Amino acid sequence: MLKKLSPLLILILLSGIIWFLFYSSMPRAISETDMPPTEFSTTRAFKHVEAISKKPHFVGSPAHSIVRNYIVKTLQDLGLEVQTQEGYSLTDRGMLTRPQNILARIPGSGDGKALLLMSHYDSAGHSSFGASDAGSGVATVLEGVRALLAEGDIPKNDIIILFTDAEELGLNGAELFVNEHPWAKEVGLALNFEARGSGGNSFMLLETNSGNSKLIEGFVKAHPEFPVTNSLAYSIYKMLPNDTDLTVLREQGNINGFNFAL
Repeated sequence: MLKKLSPLLILILLSGIIWFLFYSSMPRAISETDMPPTEFSTTRAFKHVEAISKKPHFVGSPAHSIVRNYIVKTLQDLGLEVQTQEGYSLTDRGMLTRPQNILARIPGSGDGKALLLMSHYDSAGHSSFGASDAGSGVATVLEGVRALLAEGDIPKNDIIILFTDAEELGLNGAELFVNEHPWAKEVGLALNFEARGSGGNSFMLLETNSGNSKLIEGFVKAHPEFPVTNSLAYSIYKMLPNDTDLTVLREQGNINGFNFAL
């Protein structure tokens, strides 16, 4: 009798372990709006997601300009000088598009390479409201920058904020930045915030550059509060037929970076 039950018990045990691993890595609390201004607030960040994802805002849609203006105004309200970068680029299907990137910069106290915070603000074609992909990334950067500026401390390195356009069409905004914007040559490390599905846990670290031991050591030294990653996620990601803006930075700009899947 026990021999017959053993495979079933093992299956139940393995299922329980898998469930616990996923459950333990899922966030179970949010930070409210009344958090101190120097701390990241999930509720404050979600207000940006709500504002960005009212309508589909793919390139060329009326809502696309509305979202761009919202991001520009939010950055300006934080006291930052904002610029846009426009230029022509070919999509994956050979169609000509004109991405409009949004950029701002926080000066640092040193003269080293700059840190790039990056996400894209265009949604997928026609039906997607872009709340996850990549409204969540835009909101994370905006709220993180707000909390940083509220501290009042001057960072050691310059911080470049980049919201790329036309990512969904073929990573065109990132390509425009790397090949034509002078700031691209000043970037030493990029943090790209991207979406990978609309449910489940966020993989804090999905991808780095090859030869990434120094990046991993720096990640560990930062002592992130809820680090979630595994090699299986990266292996599956590389089997998919799509890339992210970080791919362009790595392959065309030789820029090191972390890819975060929200």
